[in-house]
Amino acid sequence: MLVKQGRVRVLLSLGAVILAACVAVVVVVTQSAPASGGHCSASYSVSKQWGTGFTTRITVTGGSPGVRSWALRYSYPGAQRLDEGWDGSWSQSGQAVMVTSASWNGTLAPGASTAVKATFTGPAAAPSAISCSGAAAGPGGPSPSRGAASPVSTPGAGLGPGVGPGTGFGQVLIDSAVAAPLIGFRAPSASDHRPGTSPTAVREAAVLFFLALVEKEDPRAAGSNGRTVDSALLAQVGHLVAGGNEPDADGGLEGWSHGLVADALVLLKNGPAWAQLPAAEQAKVALLEEALGLAGNYTYNDANNFSSGLCGYGDFGKDYNPNYQDGYVGVELAAIQFFGPAAWDTMLTRFDYTAFIARLRAAGFTNAWRCYQAAGPAAGPAIARPFVWMGHQASDLVGIWNQLAADTFDKPVASSVSGTWQGAPVTARIAGGSTSPEEGNCCMGREFDSRDDSGLRSSALYVFEGWMNVTASRIVLSVLGHFSCASAPAAARYEVGSQDLIYKLARGYVSYALNQDGILVNGSGDPRGDGPLAKGYPYDLDAYYALADSSC
Repeated sequence: MLVKQGRVRVLLSLGAVILAACVAVVVVVTQSAPASGGHCSASYSVSKQWGTGFTTRITVTGGSPGVRSWALRYSYPGAQRLDEGWDGSWSQSGQAVMVTSASWNGTLAPGASTAVKATFTGPAAAPSAISCSGAAAGPGGPSPSRGAASPVSTPGAGLGPGVGPGTGFGQVLIDSAVAAPLIGFRAPSASDHRPGTSPTAVREAAVLFFLALVEKEDPRAAGSNGRTVDSALLAQVGHLVAGGNEPDADGGLEGWSHGLVADALVLLKNGPAWAQLPAAEQAKVALLEEALGLAGNYTYNDANNFSSGLCGYGDFGKDYNPNYQDGYVGVELAAIQFFGPAAWDTMLTRFDYTAFIARLRAAGFTNAWRCYQAAGPAAGPAIARPFVWMGHQASDLVGIWNQLAADTFDKPVASSVSGTWQGAPVTARIAGGSTSPEEGNCCMGREFDSRDDSGLRSSALYVFEGWMNVTASRIVLSVLGHFSCASAPAAARYEVGSQDLIYKLARGYVSYALNQDGILVNGSGDPRGDGPLAKGYPYDLDAYYALADSSC
């Protein structure tokens, strides 16, 4: 029996500030020797605890000669009750729990591993023993691939974290990310005002962020096909800055995807792949980060109050719902970390509109150039001022994030919310009538309990669209050693809100809002073509579990 410190790899990477300020969960890990014909072993850990329950993670490792169709069995000592499980088929009878492999993670080569995860109600506990059994993979061993199905197109696949070699990231997701199409943004137009809000744009940005994060944390990571994460990341970035593929830098709702891009570029600059970029591409990456950050200052600086982003298509207000501000305020956080707080404020105050749009044109950044051109020289004075948002200056990185988290998660957790929608009484609710494990706690996403022109606005989709950017910002701050639990009291409500959202997306949430007439929103494909799955939720969730859910 081994005693290990929860999230050791994560905490070491976050620096001494996080190690001192955040409380890691001490867990008991029980590893079983493969039984006769078992061909696998398993290790159990408690990764998170709260007042009424806990999250467990079990890592399954292939023995010799590999395993297929594995099954886990263990028993709890008390009244722990299964709520929800991921990445396998979970069942419970009394105190006995059984988990069987999914179609995409059942075959493991010798030494290869995957992970399953579940939430339970009751006190956190570890079983005295856990068994792993399965069929031998056969002559020649199994394929090194742990599932070819893409988690962004297969409902349920990869929705919790697996384990890549030496990392906390899912191998299935790594395989999907290194094989993903190259990122490319469309230019805004009269018929498509906000191309950066399309599911394709958001998903491609989520892939870029995921690749940059994995490469920063484990430079040796690779897909099962042998392609390295850093080579995939460099290919994505090269295409992004080639000219005509970059975000338009509007400063508004397109922050859904632009925020993820800006965060990815910060990780890139601070990771080992940066030195592999030619100097010309490094300069274009810096220019793109600058263009995005300038747009965020234009729209969100306390001194400004515009009804449109730079592109001029309207439908913007800096006090709009959290899924607006989380994107481009997150962009601003990224730009500050990319250039440094003092240097960034200097760049802002010295902004020269004519010179800057000439640089965009010379770089071939036609999408961004069009938006800056549309705003015209009048945008210059609004950009050329030090960044201040909600009273927080550029030097107050954690204060900015804390304000975002406090604004995004500010409603007591409720499993159902009633109101009127287009004049009729309705109830938004967790499908099946179950109760969130965070019921009554502070706090769930504001957009689970708000109002719009149709009446009740209670949408898991809108909460997700804010959460993905708040989470990416938190991860970047943590990875670069800038996050401090002591300076972020809203981190507690962010974690409650995250667990509540994850639970609701796992069960499905019947949502009401403008253009959402009781639609089911979940993490496994609904609404089809425009839901969290289509927008890259598995990548966001894996990153959250790997790095962002350490408790303060």
